[in-house]
Amino acid sequence: MTASTLTARPARTSEVDTVSALCLAAFADEAVTAWVLADPDAPLAAMRETFTASLVAAVEAEALVVAVTAADDAVGASIWLDSDGTSPDNLMPAGDARTSGRTAMVRSLTSARHPRVPHVYLSAMAARPECRGLGAGSAMLRYGLDRAHRLSLPVYLEASTPQSRKLYARHDFVDQGPPLPLPDSGPVLQPMWHEA
Repeated sequence: MTASTLTARPARTSEVDTVSALCLAAFADEAVTAWVLADPDAPLAAMRETFTASLVAAVEAEALVVAVTAADDAVGASIWLDSDGTSPDNLMPAGDARTSGRTAMVRSLTSARHPRVPHVYLSAMAARPECRGLGAGSAMLRYGLDRAHRLSLPVYLEASTPQSRKLYARHDFVDQGPPLPLPDSGPVLQPMWHEA
């Protein structure tokens, strides 16, 4: 597999189980997800409980975009939410008692910084660990940005690692204000913006 063989498309309702498995693998070590779950003994089980309903909703809303190989095997996933600017849209589930406090912290911290103009919110993006660095992120960004441009909407996101920030910068995202550090040694999120 090479970067040139990867493309992106919306996930299909018929592949919810496959996409759920992909998301569990891709998001298990994502910085914010790992911080919210904070359970090194059973992160995949906690993610399965926490994210399944949200992933189904994202697929049904055509908000879940997957990076696929030439054989149409999904290797990466991203969630793109249309926002009218009045309140931040987020498919991050409330979770159980163990995770709901940290989920609420993320929501509170990020919602205060969301743009108050119509935009597309790239709320999450990741690839299977063995497929990282092969262009899945760029394929999903091209797809999502093309759609946003057709709608004449800017795109907003919070980069959760220095590596993701560099990827977004290569796709013409710019920093949008100061970083947002999560408490308890959590990741530092960098809000970023891409003009329409």
